[in-house]
Amino acid sequence: MKKTLCGVLLIFSLIAGGCATTSAEMTPKVVTYNGNEIEMLNDVRNAVVGIRADYSDGYAVGSGVAVGNGKYILTNNHVVEGASDLVLYFADESTAGADLIWADAGLDVAVLKSAKAIPYLNFGNSEDVNVGQEVYAVGTPLTLQFKHTFTKGIVSAKDRVVETSSDYGDSFMQSLIQHDASINPGNSGGPLISSQGEIVGINTLKASQGEGLGFAIPVEIGEKIVERLQQNEKYKTPYLGVFGFDSEIAKVYGYNLADKGVFVVSSSGPSVDVLQKGDLIVSFGGKRISKLLDLRLALFDFDVGDEVEIVIIRNGQKKTQTVYLSNR
Repeated sequence: MKKTLCGVLLIFSLIAGGCATTSAEMTPKVVTYNGNEIEMLNDVRNAVVGIRADYSDGYAVGSGVAVGNGKYILTNNHVVEGASDLVLYFADESTAGADLIWADAGLDVAVLKSAKAIPYLNFGNSEDVNVGQEVYAVGTPLTLQFKHTFTKGIVSAKDRVVETSSDYGDSFMQSLIQHDASINPGNSGGPLISSQGEIVGINTLKASQGEGLGFAIPVEIGEKIVERLQQNEKYKTPYLGVFGFDSEIAKVYGYNLADKGVFVVSSSGPSVDVLQKGDLIVSFGGKRISKLLDLRLALFDFDVGDEVEIVIIRNGQKKTQTVYLSNR
């Protein structure tokens, strides 16, 4: 097996690293709830893939889910980052190659383009998910032998913030859905499914020293990326050059900050002459910014070269600044 890709925060670890045969139709079409949950879940299986990511010193196993037109595969960045070759394993036992067309290490999200179109799932809304609601995790725990494994649980909590540490540095993941459906190494990138057959999250983390503590990225992150890629497959997220934190991240360290927004710790690139240490970003491109995830998502509305207005609080005074977004 490949070198460990998993980042670790205290007891938390990224869950990158399959078996059921199905004869259901693999024609590209959206999977919908037809009133029969068992039949719906059988159809969901056809929209989920096992992923083998090859590296010079071995390979890693992960999971993904088809969205968009059935050729876009949503997964985790840590499943596929740096891979020399990607192979998708489908529910009908066939395989196909895939290309990495977009990735963000901070969000831990990646989008692949499959050589073969398959059935795909609708995006749900993580805001509509309630604590106690039943959910299903689908993926490839441990090895490709167990691909397309389903586990069932409930949403245990919402809006969790977790700090992860890896070879690439420390990062924070926000607005995570906590659930107790069993997930294991290899489940990374697989979908968290509602009882209506919609994606509400992408599984990415688990507690390695506890039971029933899994975490999924809210699906809106992946949905927004896929929308941009459907418009332009060469889309690149513009670079702002801000390192900062918000009140939710501060709580991880035991601090309480009353102000909502992103506190600037340092700036570089396009923002180096625009933002200062201590500035509080409260609006970006006309969108209210309450936390760091808001700022990350707001960037997806823009392209490299766009001019964007940023509203900040500096020394108690509200100011409007202009920044020109660039390539990283």
